[in-house]
Order: sequence, then C-alpha cells, then structure tokens
Amino acid sequence: MNSLPAAVVGAGTAIVDLLVRVDDEFLARELPGGRGNTTWVDAARLDELIRRLQERGFQLEKAPGGSTGNLLCGLSELGCGTRFLGWLGLDDDGIYYRDTFAESGGGIHSFKYHPSKHTGRCLSLVSPDADRSMVTDLGASAEMRADGIRQSDLDGADLLHTEGYLCGLKDRTFLPRLLEQAKNAGIPVSFDLASYGIVREYRDEIREYLDKYVDVVFANELEAAEFAGTDDPESMLDALARLCPVAAVKLGALGSLVRMDGRTARIAPEPADPVDATGAGDLWQAGFLFGRLHHAPPEVCGRIGSVLGAAAVSHFGARLPETAWRELRPRIRAMI
Repeated sequence: MNSLPAAVVGAGTAIVDLLVRVDDEFLARELPGGRGNTTWVDAARLDELIRRLQERGFQLEKAPGGSTGNLLCGLSELGCGTRFLGWLGLDDDGIYYRDTFAESGGGIHSFKYHPSKHTGRCLSLVSPDADRSMVTDLGASAEMRADGIRQSDLDGADLLHTEGYLCGLKDRTFLPRLLEQAKNAGIPVSFDLASYGIVREYRDEIREYLDKYVDVVFANELEAAEFAGTDDPESMLDALARLCPVAAVKLGALGSLVRMDGRTARIAPEPADPVDATGAGDLWQAGFLFGRLHHAPPEVCGRIGSVLGAAAVSHFGARLPETAWRELRPRIRAMI
C-alpha cells in the first residue's frame, strides 16, 4: 500500500457520542417523528434525556464521534495523514476528544477551543433493528467562526472533507469561506450531505456549494431522495452528478451507486450481521476516499467503502477495535 504523507483535512462538528441501545417504546415516546434522523436540542434537553435513560437502567457508552471525526479516524487507521479543523470546549470532554483523536494518528493543531461552551455531545439511540437516531447538542461546535480559520489549517492538504452540518452554524460565512479558501489553494473538496433534515433546510445553499466548490459528494438514500425530489436511485445519482465530478449514493443493504469520470458503477453490498449503524456511512466514505487518493477506479473505491461500512455496522459504535483493523488493513491493501 502506498504511503500518503500529506494530510486529509476534515472540517466538521467535533462531537462526543453517548451510545445506548433502546427499545422502540422509548423512541416512540421521546422522538416522535425524529427516528432515524438527527434531532437538534439544547444542553438542558439532552441532559433530561440522559437522566431518563439512566433512571430506566439503560447503559450509556462514551466514544468520540461526529461524522467528519469518524471518517478521519478511519483514514488514519489506514495510514493517511489527517488533521481535524473543529471547535472543542475547555472541558473534560474536549480533552477526551482531542486525546483520542491523537491516539488514532490524527493531527490536533487545528482544533480551536471555546472559552465557555462545552464540547458538543450526541446521544446515539440504537434501536433493536440496528438503526440509530441521534439527539445532538452542538455545544462549542456551533461557535465555529470564519475568522478562526488560519491559512495553515489547510497547509499540505491533498483533500478537504467537510459536512452539511456546517450549513447550520451561527456564522453562516464559515462554510463558504472555507470552501473558497480550499478552491483558491487548488485543494479538492469532498462533501457529505449529513442528514435529510439538513438537506431539506439548506437545499439551496448546498446546491450552490456543490456546483461551485465540491469535487466528490456523498449521500445516503434518504439524503439523496430529499435533494433530488425522487426515490429512484439512478435519478438521485443524476441530480448529484450534474453538479459534482464524482457522486456516490449509499443504498444500505442494496449497496451503492457511484458516478465517476462520466461512468456509473454499481457496488454490491458487503455481507454483515447488523449490530449498530452508527458511523457505517462515515467509514464507507473513508474507504471510498482512501481508494480515490490511491487513484483507484470507482468499482474499487466503492468496494473498499463497502468493506469498511460492513465492518462498522457489525460493531457497536463508530470506532472499530484494533483487532478489526488488523484484519481489514491487509484485505484493503490487496485491493489497491
């Protein structure tokens, strides 16, 4: 496998995950209409949900999370240089997030620290069918500001990866400023649509970003359907590919569709015994980008993504144990 000394810079929401298996009754009562999506709450509402879970005897597991963080850690485990541009709080969760990211091999000098806001948290509710519903308080991540971006944050980057969640920041100039800076530096950009709720609320902005700045766009089936206004997978892919040179639509158990260099590739799903879908899409994207950074064809990029996505869905939480990576690395090495 070729080494990749230059960094993949990821700009996103730095979130500590609180993972818990719940029953359908809890989801129906606490998240009516919000199942399978991200629900945005303030710290008080999140604390209330955590208290109710603990009172009922549910066990919560802490892990570093956030879509971009999960993707960067996957790339780090495969040998890529990575760096996170994100905001943390000056609290125990911020120290935990920074240190665990560094332990995975990621660069931490582009983290920013808010003096009073706590680090973002996401309550990831895993249902009996292995689907996950997320209740998120962005905390310090909501305070990401364009004037906090330094030129050095993109130094040495082969790729900037970012996410649709940044469309909803208080500083609406942050994302376009970052994308413009990457474009001016000649750095390709990959973009994750993030959630169907984000697409619904910020469709016009996202369309503009994809058209002007983005080289690779990722969407799952719900996000792509919301963006394209259709549930036909080929039409979803067409809508995204009209705006970006590379488009990928993840279809879960049906595999994925990729358009690259004007050619469509159908990627078969990798067999898995679903345990928890948290982070599966993020690791799919990490695998795809790893293949692309090695100039692999779309079939290979998608296949690596499927392998990592299946591994993620077969484990609880978004971060795979080292035992899993020891099996995955030689398999992926043989595919490049």
